Amino acid sequence: MGKTMWKGAALCGAALLVSASAAIAGEPDSHQSPEAPRSTAATDGEFLTRALAVNELEVVLGRLAVERASSPEVKAMGATMVQKHSALGERLKELAERSGISPAPALSGAQSNTIARLSSLSGTAFDDAFKTVVDAGHVDELAMYRQEIDHARDPELAALAQRRVETLDKQVAQASSRNNRATPAKRNGDW
Repeated sequence: MGKTMWKGAALCGAALLVSASAAIAGEPDSHQSPEAPRSTAATDGEFLTRALAVNELEVVLGRLAVERASSPEVKAMGATMVQKHSALGERLKELAERSGISPAPALSGAQSNTIARLSSLSGTAFDDAFKTVVDAGHVDELAMYRQEIDHARDPELAALAQRRVETLDKQVAQASSRNNRATPAKRNGDW
């Protein structure tokens, strides 16, 4: 399969990874008004359920990068993801437990499929697909955390969301800058 086809498949998988997490969290019907009142537990609880699943996916993808990547940069990025997302996961679990939400992350079918697909790759094919999935996932994750800032009832959760938005803003900007200035030949070997 050509690199362009893999990148397209990776992008589709990334788009599914966050959007599918909304389905497992029981997102409200799209016809419901965004201003429609929901209980504090439902609003923060739905977010925590989604955030735990997305975060767990990032940990698993990071581990895969450490194991399967050919590039030292991608391996290092994977190790960093495992470290940072493990810490974030612990904080999300604390907030979930305090809110009476199950702290066990439940991956969606789309997230599991993304893991399975990336697990089947190695070398530069893995590196390219991993970068595409992570970059697209960060864009979706950024939107998810931005929305939570506006809707969080728990001040600690709102503060965590704000810090995560600041981090994700930087990561998305770096990825955009890297992708805009890299030529296709350069992208194959650089993170």
